[in-house]
Amino acid sequence: MKTSFKDIALRVGAGLLLLGLGLQFIRPPLTHPPVTADLQAPPAVKQILQTACYDCHSNQTALRWFDRIVPAYWLVVHDVNSGRQHLNFSDMGKLPAAKQQALLYESLNHVELGAMPPQAYTRLHPEAALSRGQLQTLEVYLNPPQSAVATPSQATTAAAQQYAAWLAQNAAGRGTASAHPAPNGLAFFADYRDWKPISTTERFDNDTLRVILGNSVAQRALAANQIHPWPDGTAFAKLAWDQFVDADGSVRSGAFKQVEFMLKDATKYASTEGWGFGRWLGTALTPYGKDADFVRECTGCHAPMAANDFVYTLPITQQGAAASAPFVNSEALLPASLVASPLTWRVIASRVDPLDASMSTLYGNDLAVEHARSQPVTTPYPAGASLSLVVWGQQRDAHWFGAKLPGKARSIETVTTTATGSTTSYAYQRSFGVPPAQSSAQAADARIAFIVAQQASVMP
Repeated sequence: MKTSFKDIALRVGAGLLLLGLGLQFIRPPLTHPPVTADLQAPPAVKQILQTACYDCHSNQTALRWFDRIVPAYWLVVHDVNSGRQHLNFSDMGKLPAAKQQALLYESLNHVELGAMPPQAYTRLHPEAALSRGQLQTLEVYLNPPQSAVATPSQATTAAAQQYAAWLAQNAAGRGTASAHPAPNGLAFFADYRDWKPISTTERFDNDTLRVILGNSVAQRALAANQIHPWPDGTAFAKLAWDQFVDADGSVRSGAFKQVEFMLKDATKYASTEGWGFGRWLGTALTPYGKDADFVRECTGCHAPMAANDFVYTLPITQQGAAASAPFVNSEALLPASLVASPLTWRVIASRVDPLDASMSTLYGNDLAVEHARSQPVTTPYPAGASLSLVVWGQQRDAHWFGAKLPGKARSIETVTTTATGSTTSYAYQRSFGVPPAQSSAQAADARIAFIVAQQASVMP
């Protein structure tokens, strides 16, 4: 007897139905461990987090009826287990306060950058999508309004000893300390202190000042406007210092906290988005991470920047060919008219002035840098040393709530040592920006004194 198309369709349909019913019994476990240390937060904040985040990031997962149907159930279990591993509000209270804050800032940034929650999830769970008002509530919770003037802090003995020991090490010619590789095998770049500047950042989420340096491959790529993607061999050094607040309320780099490296090798590091990651802590340069699995933290954090080759930093450069690139800090471009750009020199120190919402970086030629890194600030610079202080306004980092970046350039000042002896002579020039209201002689003397007195940031 000839089988009709209708009979075939019915048999196939019945088979699929039986298969679907059978698959419902293949159910990986979704555990509900007890809540041991739930996040403590104000009611309004807690309500937002419970509604939008707790189903995937806590032990209090509540499944909808459609979440329980295989194969959707398999995806839900995978996402919940993965979400809990990265961030679990049910035991977050066990973590140190700084770690809790870091996780909350990272999570908020993932939401603001559109990486969380996944769009496929919000289509069926619209309550997980946060409104602009809810995001603002979380922003105010993490960074409540405060006075623009920072509270002066007292130098700790440990920070002072760290700086003195670093100067002595450099004066003795011992250079950069040796360091073990990261747990994933990434080697420490002993020459990073000679790399050129890429950008600078104020991180108010963890009270640090940061400078980003790039190796020669990165600098050539930036000059050629070939940074999307960055070429293999590119390496970044991201240095962080605790914020030190002077008596006048300005903030400068204090104790050295860490240096992080990113090395581009699309083949070798294909499993980590083409980048090798490593972090070294303190002046002892202790590698971060118990094992190679620490890179999951790095790739998880950088995942929202996939469209920017997984790089958060927007480089600062001069106006010109590279200015047209959408992947540089176009607001902070330095004038194209500069004969000698300070960005071709090395970094000595950075500073933030909350009073006028500005941030600055002090650059120096080789003679100035070596002097600043080996001699106390009371020792005059040698003849031929040149310093350049660039001051920018500040802008919010569009890639990271918790950070501020250089905005529009306000001034560029250069100080050069013309003679040394019983009395050191300095020449002063303001190559960009409006001069202060004082007379030129008074202004020059005051600015020279300020610039040459800046303490070099510790770079072990």
